[in-house]
Amino acid sequence: MQIGAAIYPGLVCIAMALPALPALGQSTPATAASPSVPDVLADIELPPAPVLAPVLYAYATLGSTSTVESTCWQVLIPERQYLIREENAKPWLLRNAVPLIGAAMGGFTGGFLLKRHATAAVYKRWAVPVILGSAGAGFVLGPGGVTGAVVGGAIGDKLGKQKPAITAAGMLGGALAGKALWDMVFPPAVPPAPGNDPDDDIPVEVFLRDKTCGTRLQTALSQSVYRVGYRFNNEERVAELPYDPGEALLVSAGGDITGPARKRLD
Repeated sequence: MQIGAAIYPGLVCIAMALPALPALGQSTPATAASPSVPDVLADIELPPAPVLAPVLYAYATLGSTSTVESTCWQVLIPERQYLIREENAKPWLLRNAVPLIGAAMGGFTGGFLLKRHATAAVYKRWAVPVILGSAGAGFVLGPGGVTGAVVGGAIGDKLGKQKPAITAAGMLGGALAGKALWDMVFPPAVPPAPGNDPDDDIPVEVFLRDKTCGTRLQTALSQSVYRVGYRFNNEERVAELPYDPGEALLVSAGGDITGPARKRLD
């Protein structure tokens, strides 16, 4: 009795599943609207294969780019040129301080001597020309020349017993000696230029290291570029490529280079 109660529900389930068994062996039919995979691939139009174009010639060139940049660099210049530049960089008053002092001393000395040895009428008439002329001479001779002229004139006046010619000669000699002594003790900032006489000794040229700033053209070399000539459709063409093309190129139907062929032509 217990065994029959256990088997009965299983028989009922089997009886209900029997009508659905034939449907399990049937496959779902394909709809007429959906195309198959081979039909889809047939509709796709593939691009034409690249053409093998022989290379006629190829040579490498270095590409370069040029730019103008502000920069500084070291140069060698003669010492005299360097001193002239440094002297010209000073203010005008500082650069001409010594000649101006000589001009002031010369003008004062000329006016003082004229007033002492000439009459009032002569001094009134010749004061301005004498003072200006003495100032000009003092500007050229400097303080040393003016001092030497005063000393030489006094010596000539004493030795010549107040004869104007001897006094003037003493002043001239004293001026030249005073200027030479001044230049020896206080040499000029810029030495004199060497002479152009072939018989003169050739001075020793001294060069100094200096820095010059300005704009320079900077050129930078880039990687090699190959200028290639090849034949495509019975036509010679030229192109620039970043690689060595070898003996042949692959060219598309539109004429675009797709790459090297990597194949030796017979």
